[in-house]
Formats: sequence, C-alpha cells, structure tokens
Amino acid sequence: MARAYYSCGIALCVVLLWPDVVMAGDVFTGYQIDNHSQYYTYLGVRTPITSGESKWQPFVQFMGAALGYKFKDNGATRDAEVQFATPSLGLKYTYGTWNFIGFAGPQLRWKQQDLPLGGSSSENDVGVYTQAEAFYWHEQGTFHFIASYTNLDNFVWSRVRATRLVHKSEQGCCSTYLGWDLAGMGNNQFYAVQTGPVLQVPINVFYFTVKGGYQYTQTFQSGVYGGVELYFPF
Repeated sequence: MARAYYSCGIALCVVLLWPDVVMAGDVFTGYQIDNHSQYYTYLGVRTPITSGESKWQPFVQFMGAALGYKFKDNGATRDAEVQFATPSLGLKYTYGTWNFIGFAGPQLRWKQQDLPLGGSSSENDVGVYTQAEAFYWHEQGTFHFIASYTNLDNFVWSRVRATRLVHKSEQGCCSTYLGWDLAGMGNNQFYAVQTGPVLQVPINVFYFTVKGGYQYTQTFQSGVYGGVELYFPF
C-alpha cells in the first residue's frame, strides 16, 4: 500500500504546486473492507490542463491504489496484494447538469501472492487503463455511472450510484443525501457483485460518504462490505 500512496503523493504535490496550470481540480480518496478482510483503498487527484468556460475540458489525473484479496487454490485459501499507480490524460464534456468523462493512461502494477508451499512471489507489470464516467448533479440528488478496464488480467469494474436529498441544512453542515450503490467486477477467472445503501454528507467543501451492504464473490459467495469516501474540490 505504501508504494502506491507514495507515488500518488508525489504526483499530488506536483499537480497542486504546478504554476499557471492548475485552476481547479478534485481530490478523492476512500477505503473499503469486507468480512473476509479483503480491502481496497485509493487516493487520486484530477485537475484541468486549461482554463476557460469551454464545455470541453482536457485534464490530467493521478491515482494510487492498493487491493488485498484472498483466493482458493486446491482447497487452500491464499492471500494476495496488488498496488497500482496510474497517471492518465482525459477529457470532460459538460452538458447542462451532466458531466461526461473519459480518460486513459499506463498502469504500473506491483503484485505479491502466497505460494502453495510457503513464502510469496512478486511481480511488476505495466498495462493500459481506461475509464468512462457519466455524472449528474442537482441540489435534490445525483446520479453517477463509472466503468473501467485494464488489460492487466483483462479486469472490468463498473458502478451505478444514485442519491436523493432527504435533509437540507442552511448551514455549512450538514445536509444529508441517501442513495444506493450497485457494483460489479471481474474477468474470466473471478467475479463479484456488491449492492447497498449510501449516506452522503456535504461539510463545507468536503463530501463525506459512508457505504455498505451485501456482496457475492466467486471465492466466498455471500458476505458483507463497508467503506468510507472523501471528496473535495480545490
């Protein structure tokens, strides 16, 4: 986990301190874990390359992430850890209250997993990562769709999230949004589905999210997960 976050931390500092380029951007981070101690955590920054009011806006994005999971091999459960660093170039198109986003870039991956007879193996790979998003924002609610693909293991991940304002505050805190998540992921060797409620609370410029629910994985079948997210513009 330290490798991915160290790489992304350097990129974050460079982007935030880059003169005459950064006009506005987004920082996002989160952590999720399930009842089998499988986890996913990430830290990213996205910032436009140019200023102006154009509906078309190119941007750069840097993200570091870490994933810990378990898999079964001949009846035995083995542990694995994967860390990513992903710099990307992308384009955002704004149409009314909708944002459509697409980006792509290289993905640097470090992977370690337990060996059947003890010890562990590790490997470094470089692949290609692509992601598309559609985001709708209104004071009364939001809709967010994400789909991503990496040619490292041909892994696909997607999520649909919708929220609705249930409590409005006139202060800096704390209006409340309730919603629902539905996510699916996998390749030809693994698949998983997650679904559950989402609670979002804007606190000044910060957006804090709590999520959790039911998941089904090819490895462990039924289970539960929970997590937190933090987003803020700069």
